[in-house]
Amino acid sequence: MVKRKVRLLAYVLTAALTSAAGLTGCNSQAGRGGDGAAGKSAREICPKAGTSGTIKIAMSSPIQVFAPLTVGVASGAFKAAGLDVQLKRVPLADAVPLLAHGQLDGQVTTWSAAHFNVAATNVDMKFVAPLERAVAVEPGTPMQGYWSRADIVGSAANPDVSRLKGKTVASPSGGTGVGGKILSDMLGKVGLGLDDVELKTVAGADALVALENGAVDAAWIGSPTDVQASKRPNLRQIATYAPGVTGASVIAGRSLLDRPETLVRFFQVLRSVTQKYLTGDYRKKPESVAILAKASETPEAVIRESALIRFDPNFAMAGVDDFLRMLQDFTLKQGELDYEEPLSAGELMDARFSEALAVCQSTS
Repeated sequence: MVKRKVRLLAYVLTAALTSAAGLTGCNSQAGRGGDGAAGKSAREICPKAGTSGTIKIAMSSPIQVFAPLTVGVASGAFKAAGLDVQLKRVPLADAVPLLAHGQLDGQVTTWSAAHFNVAATNVDMKFVAPLERAVAVEPGTPMQGYWSRADIVGSAANPDVSRLKGKTVASPSGGTGVGGKILSDMLGKVGLGLDDVELKTVAGADALVALENGAVDAAWIGSPTDVQASKRPNLRQIATYAPGVTGASVIAGRSLLDRPETLVRFFQVLRSVTQKYLTGDYRKKPESVAILAKASETPEAVIRESALIRFDPNFAMAGVDDFLRMLQDFTLKQGELDYEEPLSAGELMDARFSEALAVCQSTS
């Protein structure tokens, strides 16, 4: 079922890309090439005093992991730096073809099979920065990830995930991509695989409702809904991200990659916002809590109770190549991709922009 759904999505994306290509003709935003920006080094893409521009970025919803971006908009930091950053709430399946053809400039999301498949069609779509790095936390700390019920997996201290065999598991991606890898790893520890559970697509707050009313037996609960889940005595957390790169990322399309100075200015603002509001335990800083609550449309009390997200103001790309290689191998084995030979890291990511943060003097 998962493979058929992914193949259908890939078919829809391919059709959208082909149609858009016919409409855009030789539009430089639709494919590789552009004005030679790809050949410039990090030192050659430093923004000038007058660097400005409009950047349209897609996101599904203003979740906390997108805070450097959403706080940058809510605080007016981008506007002060001469950037008109417009956040567009667009689902993944709709955003990818729009991004590929320049109707959107970027996307904040989790890198997925759809991104791999588009990259394989010779369209520039690059992972340009990780938004967070997962770290080990104390047991009992609410974390986004897979949750189940006590009647299914038993105790919170030692949940028995083998009892998920034959049960229904929900996630925003229907068991594909990063969420599928986490689920596969969890099931693999007890001798099970994705084929041993029924996969269902449920996203957002609906996942918690479905889990509580018995419509599903386990579900991916994102932040900040994980705080609500932690307060339900009958719910159990059973899996979350491994330490390191999670896949939550800034993805740039050709229309933004062809404006590297503007993209570096964008990252300079992300860095200043992160340094001001999102370093250390920002949950204990009233100013940070207030702006983050506004940006993520979440009550301040929930921000204070949420798991601490580790934001890196330097947006270092260390480990991203290994992450993409691991995820590509997994999605290839699951039959989620439309190609057989793995793409190279250079076809999937561009580290110059985080490198430019270290060498370019801020002019904002």
